[in-house]
Amino acid sequence: MGFYTRNSCRICHSKDLVEFLKFEKMPIAGAFIKREEFGLDHSYPLTVVFCRNCKEVQILEVIDAEAYYKDYRFLASTTKTHTEHFKEYAREMKERFLKKDALVVEFGSNDGILLKPFQELEVKAIGVEPATNVANIAISKGCEVINDFFNQKIAGRIEDEHGKADFICGNNVFAHMDDIQEVMKTIVQLLKNDGVFVFEVHYLLDLIEQYQYDMIYHDHMMYHSLAALSYLMKLYNMEIFDVKRIPIHCGSIRVYAQMVGGPYAIDSGVSGLKTLEKERELDKEKTFLDFGKEVYRKRDKIRSFIQNLKKEGKRIIGYGASGRATIHLNFCDFGPGIIEYIIDASPERYGRFVPGTRNPIYSPEILQEDKPDYALLFAYNYLSEIINKEKTFLERGGKFIVPVPEPKII
Repeated sequence: MGFYTRNSCRICHSKDLVEFLKFEKMPIAGAFIKREEFGLDHSYPLTVVFCRNCKEVQILEVIDAEAYYKDYRFLASTTKTHTEHFKEYAREMKERFLKKDALVVEFGSNDGILLKPFQELEVKAIGVEPATNVANIAISKGCEVINDFFNQKIAGRIEDEHGKADFICGNNVFAHMDDIQEVMKTIVQLLKNDGVFVFEVHYLLDLIEQYQYDMIYHDHMMYHSLAALSYLMKLYNMEIFDVKRIPIHCGSIRVYAQMVGGPYAIDSGVSGLKTLEKERELDKEKTFLDFGKEVYRKRDKIRSFIQNLKKEGKRIIGYGASGRATIHLNFCDFGPGIIEYIIDASPERYGRFVPGTRNPIYSPEILQEDKPDYALLFAYNYLSEIINKEKTFLERGGKFIVPVPEPKII
């Protein structure tokens, strides 16, 4: 499978990049494999750098996008937390920005988790989703979806059929594209002059402060600060007029942008968050060099923690077959002899294996019969929901382990 290594920043094209973290070999995080695919779960270097010019954090290795989306196994609607979040998102966007007959375009629309609420609010919404199996799920729900990558060609098709968009959104996808310039050109091409572009993305400050190194993997190509995003928007005559920190994924931001001089006044929260980033030194390479060193100390700590439990004869499984799980298991070398198997809520992953370490993945129903002592909680971003769902496991003495920022038993 092809990959190449960048030598310049995706946003500003500077080559003044500082390497601060490198995983020598890591498989594609979401490529959960079948047994007959053993040997095809290739690993690649994963190098994380800081751009001294525009302050963006990103990875250098780029794997062919087809590798991610030809057999994509993440369904956004499998958790109640996600579903409720996007219902509220749709309601807020309609009340704040959308007039009658407004056109919404969402790129990376997944299984219709946001398209469906828009539809229920009688908002015309079109999704663009490259993963065929996932796009088909949204279509089966009655959503209108174009099964393709979001680019200028697709924007032209939408414009020819429906006109320009009043509102464009992309959630948990704006860090997933190597050619961010093409995405920005597409947004500017398709968006009305007084339109709004809104996106949610994992927030760099939360990642750094909570040591969420398990969110660093190949399809998460960029790790955004508000300062770097503002730099990017300015290149396309756009401006950020509002931003909100939100708890989803253990720390994200929702960013609101418009063409410069658009209809919305710039909220004071924008300058406030930029000030906070400077106070936390997100503009300095030392912050990231220190983070990189600490990641390995954190890795050694969770390794020792789990190994000590195994020495006591405890049985340990994993909870949540996510990208986070793939990174933890491979980085810590936790194969099935240590973490026996992983349970996950998505039927798309049952009967498959974590790439690299090849821990088997089962339905949560296995806990009705099996009685492990601990579950290493990779899906800790859904902690409250999982605790409510797995009361039986807890009542009979099972315990969860949250791996970051420090291993903790709950």
